Parts: sequence; C-alpha cells; structure tokens
Amino acid sequence: MKRFLLFALPLLLVLFALFSLLLELAGFEPELGPLIGWRAGSYGLPGGWVLATWALESLALAALYLLVERPTAPRFSTGVLVGWIAWVFRGPLLVITAVGFGDLPAAPWWRLTLRWFVLYTLAGLLLGGLGTLLRAPAERPGPSLPPG
Repeated sequence: MKRFLLFALPLLLVLFALFSLLLELAGFEPELGPLIGWRAGSYGLPGGWVLATWALESLALAALYLLVERPTAPRFSTGVLVGWIAWVFRGPLLVITAVGFGDLPAAPWWRLTLRWFVLYTLAGLLLGGLGTLLRAPAERPGPSLPPG
C-alpha cells in the first residue's frame, strides 16, 4: 500500500497537470471567470491552490481505489470504476449544484463534465495499471509448473 501511494500520488498530479496543459494548448480550456463569478482583473485561483486541489483529488482517488480494490477483481476495471465514481461527484452532481443553486448557465458546465469524464477515466486507468504493476509477486499470474 505504501508503494502504491508513493507512486500514485505524484503520477496523478502529473496527469492532472498534463491534462490541464493540453486543454490549454489546444484552446479547449474554458474561461471560468463568468461561470464562477470572478471579479474583473483577477485570473483564476492562485497556482498553489490549484496544486493543493490536485493533491487532494489525487489522495482521494488513490484512497478510493484502495478501498474498492479486491484481489480477485481485474485491476483496470476497478480503476475505471473508481474514476467514474469520482466523476459522478465532480461532474453531474457539481453541475446540478452550481447551476441550481448558483443560477448559472448550464451549457458551459456540461461541456466541462465531458472533459472531466475523460480525465477521470484516464486517472482510473492509471490507478489500475499501477495496481497491476505493484501487485505482490505471489498474486502475479505466471506459468504454472507441474509439481515435482
């Protein structure tokens, strides 16, 4: 478990950062200012806050993976399941809350949920792959030799 967390947390941070960078470079990063009510002249959250939220998300995803993981279950499907569980809270439920209580336009938020779906699916695949790589040697499938 320690090895898993040691690798999972930095890898998820890198995944979140690269995904955000690729969206920004491709021109798909949404302008959230009007959506969340930023004042004129201020640009988003400070970098330290963004990094802290990514760290919190990484920790939560890794912990959820460790809670859901079972020795008999395929690791990749467990990882995708974990990613999709997290997406439900980051995607549709967040949009319903923001639009319903914040009286905000719904369309830009729903477009964000599709990006988050891709991100959390990738994060789940990463966790599943890491879980497979770090599986204890006794659990790894290998050639079975006849006794004796």
